[in-house]
Amino acid sequence: MSEQIIAYGATVERATDGVAFTKIPECKGLAIPSTETDYKEATSLDSIGGFKEYTKGLKDAGVISVPAGYTAAGYEQQLADQTAEGAIYYRCTLKPQPSQTTGDVFTFRGFPTPSVEGNDVGDLVGMTVSIRTTGNVTWVKGTAAP
Repeated sequence: MSEQIIAYGATVERATDGVAFTKIPECKGLAIPSTETDYKEATSLDSIGGFKEYTKGLKDAGVISVPAGYTAAGYEQQLADQTAEGAIYYRCTLKPQPSQTTGDVFTFRGFPTPSVEGNDVGDLVGMTVSIRTTGNVTWVKGTAAP
């Protein structure tokens, strides 16, 4: 049996203190940053065979976008987070895979910028929260089913 899961059932939450998490209202997508490593060229006159050499540099989780449906409460929440002095805590919990009792959890911090999407007359009004991540991204594997 496949261990793959769909996004439905996941939660995307935020907190100002890293403890009291609340859901981002009407969230429509996952918020899991992808960490990239910067590589610095370290080629010298002694590099063998004329090949460039590299060393690992710093890591960056970049900017991610969280799609959500627009609600006044959700927009108000994100505006308050945008004006907060420090980075906001985020937690994304996937629904459990068939062999798990709890899903995998990703946590990170970032600075949000909300924007309301202009849509056509018959479409739902959407909101996108762009999050400039800061620091590391942690992953905790879900609990295996007995």
